[in-house]
Amino acid sequence: MSDRNGFERTTTTPKQQPTANQLAALSDLTRRAGLSSTLGQQFGGDRDLYSALGYKKHLRYDDYYSIYDRDHIAGRIVNMPASSTWRNTPDVKEDDDEENNTSFEQGWQDLSKRLRIWHYLERVDRLAGIGHYAVLVIGVRGNGNLSDPLEPGSLSQPGDIIYLSPFSENNAEIHRWVTDPGDPRFGKPYSYMVDFAGDFKHSGYTGFSVGTQEVHHSRVLHVAEELLEDEVFGRPRLKRVLNLFYDLAKVAGGSAEMFWQGAFQGLHANVNEDQDFKPDGPEADKMTEELDEYIHGLRRYIRTKGMDIKTLGGQPIDPKGIFDVIMSLTAGATGIPKRILLGAEQGELASSQDQTNFNSHIAERQQHFAEPMMLRPFIDKLIELGALPQPVEEYDIEWPNLFALDDKEKAELAKSKASTLQNYAQAGMIVEEIMPIPEFRREVMGLEGEPSEEDVAYTEKRLQDDFDGDDEVDEGFEQQVRGE
Repeated sequence: MSDRNGFERTTTTPKQQPTANQLAALSDLTRRAGLSSTLGQQFGGDRDLYSALGYKKHLRYDDYYSIYDRDHIAGRIVNMPASSTWRNTPDVKEDDDEENNTSFEQGWQDLSKRLRIWHYLERVDRLAGIGHYAVLVIGVRGNGNLSDPLEPGSLSQPGDIIYLSPFSENNAEIHRWVTDPGDPRFGKPYSYMVDFAGDFKHSGYTGFSVGTQEVHHSRVLHVAEELLEDEVFGRPRLKRVLNLFYDLAKVAGGSAEMFWQGAFQGLHANVNEDQDFKPDGPEADKMTEELDEYIHGLRRYIRTKGMDIKTLGGQPIDPKGIFDVIMSLTAGATGIPKRILLGAEQGELASSQDQTNFNSHIAERQQHFAEPMMLRPFIDKLIELGALPQPVEEYDIEWPNLFALDDKEKAELAKSKASTLQNYAQAGMIVEEIMPIPEFRREVMGLEGEPSEEDVAYTEKRLQDDFDGDDEVDEGFEQQVRGE
């Protein structure tokens, strides 16, 4: 059985014994562990940066989950790609008929609405980003054993799918592997041990007692991002920036501690030489009591006799520069612009360029991960099982345009175009010789097609008024307006 990270690939399908494939996998694990041990090594091992800076070399699921659960920036790094990807859901279409749905389209719409499929796809996307993978268990009608495979065509309608349940790798450990090189699923999980109690066990709630069960891969959608040498284990979204979060904790926590210590400058009590002051006497105890009340309570005065009280100076330190460096590195590593990652910076919203860059990142993620690695495998599995009708034609997935203008941007664009048009009209003959009206309409104003008859008539009238009967000029402008 696998460990909490799911990396012990030592079990097999029921009909096979351990082979050289498992031994090779264990050898690969040993090699990776050896590479991890060299992280931060400099000057032939004389300097170990990871040890000196407090970085962990061997990371487990708990390391990622704990910082995701407690740190707001880490939470945004994991959640934002998933929430932005699935915020505007795509259309799943079999043809271009907008009026009538095919049986496949209607079945998908009914199923997605009833089970809130987009909601669960986003959740499993988030869970996959915390660790190396996550799974979406597909619950079907009937009392079959979850360890039994679902045969193709074993379901007959969308209503046979009754629930979806997402689980992290921590609660869905890989139990068996397909080790037959002739099997299409060679090197992939055969089954999982799913703890259906999930996070219930962490909350102390004991009413849900389904426990851990073996689940066959035919009942599971496996989700993993940034795959490299295999089809199972992706890269946690926090892996490349985890060291930066350790640094961020030092800066933020250290700054808070320096503020706490530096805001109160401290007191120095100097006993006069002519005073008989015993450190363990009642005067010392009384002085200690009053000092404690002054520091920790509301007392704002100290009574002294034969003693001088002086304040000790402190030095405030501004952590902003160091914080900005760490956040810039984090933004570069995650592909999320700093202003978007923080929500706002210096009271300013993210710039349009930041939003455009992030939208490009999300659009690429939709096309190269969300669709081919999540949505299509899920739909194809439902079609194969018979829960969705077989489409007559190949279905298409159309994602919304992330670069469409909002109302504010449309208003600003309209204002800009109106100003441009006004300047063009005022320039008159000189500008029109450089850029004729049809070209201006097409290239500058972005207008499609030819002007309407009403527009032409209006323009002709304006031209006639402007040039007062100059037939030659009027004729030239009329031709330009008509695009001739």
